[in-house]
Amino acid sequence: MTSPPPAAPSRGHRAARSRPAAVTRIIRSDDLPSGVNALASADGKTVIVRASLDQQARRRAVREVMASIRRFPVLGVLPAVAADLVRQVCRRVGGAAGSAAQSVQQLASSAGEHLAGVVVAVTAAVGTVAAVTAVVATSGHDPQQHPVSGGQQASPAAASAAAGRHRAVASLPPTPLAYLGAYADGLPGNFGGFDQFAAAIGKQPNIALYYSSWDERFKIEFADQAAQAGATPAVQIEPFGVSLADIAAGKCDKYLISYADQVRSFGGPVIIGFGHEPNGGWYPWGIRHVQPTVWIAAWRHIVDVFRAQGADNVIWLWTVNAQGQGANMAAAWWPGSSYVSWIGLDGYFAAPGDRFRTVFGTALGIVQGFGRPVLIAETAVGPGTGDQPAKIRELLHGVRAHHLLGLIWFDKAQDSGPFHQDWQLRPHTPATAAFRRWSGYLSP
Repeated sequence: MTSPPPAAPSRGHRAARSRPAAVTRIIRSDDLPSGVNALASADGKTVIVRASLDQQARRRAVREVMASIRRFPVLGVLPAVAADLVRQVCRRVGGAAGSAAQSVQQLASSAGEHLAGVVVAVTAAVGTVAAVTAVVATSGHDPQQHPVSGGQQASPAAASAAAGRHRAVASLPPTPLAYLGAYADGLPGNFGGFDQFAAAIGKQPNIALYYSSWDERFKIEFADQAAQAGATPAVQIEPFGVSLADIAAGKCDKYLISYADQVRSFGGPVIIGFGHEPNGGWYPWGIRHVQPTVWIAAWRHIVDVFRAQGADNVIWLWTVNAQGQGANMAAAWWPGSSYVSWIGLDGYFAAPGDRFRTVFGTALGIVQGFGRPVLIAETAVGPGTGDQPAKIRELLHGVRAHHLLGLIWFDKAQDSGPFHQDWQLRPHTPATAAFRRWSGYLSP
């Protein structure tokens, strides 16, 4: 409802740092097992990267190994990995990084399920602390294995088209209350607003959202900055000025293939939505403008193209509006569970009578039957409620009570109607103090 109008792609952006924020030491060495391009210590402060790679490949390998560390903090047992290889890896990590790693204990069970070519090994470190060492192999993927974000299997045609191509495979755990995201004014060109939001609420968000016009490239610089800040990049693609029927018919595949290749090149998890809030009438891809069958065909075609290109690092976020009469029609736009990773709900506390059940209750009751985890994908509490602190508590309590994934706050000042208020959380205000207090429900 409150996403910004389409704009020309921004040419300016904050200079991306050359390494993830937590990294304090990068060692270049070719003394790594065959097929392994990077290793990282559990705290992310030391990375060993293959020296013979070119600069772009080294950068990708560092990014992938750091993403693996962040994605798999909790490990289980996976006995099917060759112990000799892992012992060799651990000896080299111990020697190069100066650690006291001794022996392999276990491997991440979820790595085999979601990350082809990625191994996460646990070694015994100094004292009683367990250190995690991620081993990223960027080649040698089994073309017969095609895990898809959210655990879905791609169509046989897509899998066949992708055979032999390097795949980027990544996902995010659907853990309730694990996600706090933000869209801040200036994104994606300027990351300052996101940093200011984090400073205001006293907590680092782990999702950074921006909105993208059709034909705009994937902002990989923004994605790098988000990852360096410990956040997953998220983008809502807004198909202004394009026919959804043309998308479904494959007439826009050149753009989609290019976009998918850029996302695959990034390598880490990316949350992508398309044509959000189609059950509302304010967008040209929504109700009264496009038939649900056409919208669904376009959504499915986009997902199929990405899968065929090997971009299996996408968390597909299907987002509907939770308020108004259209909330009852959310099911008409459902593309099917095999094409959706997460469900998103957009809704705002704009008036004094707004409660969690009145804003989200109708749509939530419908989409919870679809078998996918639910994220409040766009929300805020405005001054029009008359009591922002109380409504912020109501919002966060509702997310907790319904065991949702979390929420993305729309941190932008607007001034053109009840659903375009000043949503920004500024430092040292009662609303921000309430958010600081009650966001403890979330654990990003």
